[in-house]
Amino acid sequence: MTLLLGMLITIIAIAAGCGQKSGDPETGGKPEAQQHAEQTLHIQAYYTDDQILNLVQEKKDIKFADEKAKYLEALKALQSTDDAKLVKLWQENEFQSAILKDGGALIIDVKIPAEAHLGASGEDLAIQAVLKTVFQFEEVQSVDILVDGQSVDSLMGHVELEHPYTRKSIM
Repeated sequence: MTLLLGMLITIIAIAAGCGQKSGDPETGGKPEAQQHAEQTLHIQAYYTDDQILNLVQEKKDIKFADEKAKYLEALKALQSTDDAKLVKLWQENEFQSAILKDGGALIIDVKIPAEAHLGASGEDLAIQAVLKTVFQFEEVQSVDILVDGQSVDSLMGHVELEHPYTRKSIM
């Protein structure tokens, strides 16, 4: 009886251990899915001149750990520049997410506080800056810009948004 009970406990212990995945000893014991090498990508980010009349492109480097994060990092690049002569149209806004769906549809969700609203020309240039930035990625075929998760007619009340913008419609 004791022998049978001992064998039963051993079998249960072995069976319980079979379903667990152990970490890879070559990656420091962490499962492979959690290991991502940080990548650097050179992109063009877009700002405007101090008169808010024209878009100006600037080369930027973005860093991201996985492919899904690169779109959000590219958009965040629009929020800062070292060139004091350029206006950062997206500085006061928050890019909450940028998710690429099947078929190349990029869904961007932004939060725009009232104090960050621009005039009509600034709003138009801000939209153009987003589109030019994300359409650099060949896999992006369309872009839908949401505000707080909602499809709205306008970002700031001046320029009508398309839902979605397509690569063909702006290029």
